[in-house]
Amino acid sequence: MEAFNTLSGITVPFDKINVDTDQIIPKQFLKKIERTGFGVHLFHDWRYIDDEGTKSNSEFILNYPRYQGSQILLTGENFGCGSSREHAPWA
Repeated sequence: MEAFNTLSGITVPFDKINVDTDQIIPKQFLKKIERTGFGVHLFHDWRYIDDEGTKSNSEFILNYPRYQGSQILLTGENFGCGSSREHAPWA
């Protein structure tokens, strides 16, 4: 495995504190054990205005056109709190 040195890309200023793992990846998407395919469900309840995830919430920062394709999330204090489910960082 090659050592990680640098990541350059678009940074999203995610200005929220105390974001727990249930907000990062809601429980209804935890039915698989593979480490891939969770990104489409990342922040589902904030990103979408419908349960199916087909109608984007235009007011949510990750849906802003300037942050499409971003790779870096600059978070607030206590990000990832709550349960220790591994699915959250996989997303």
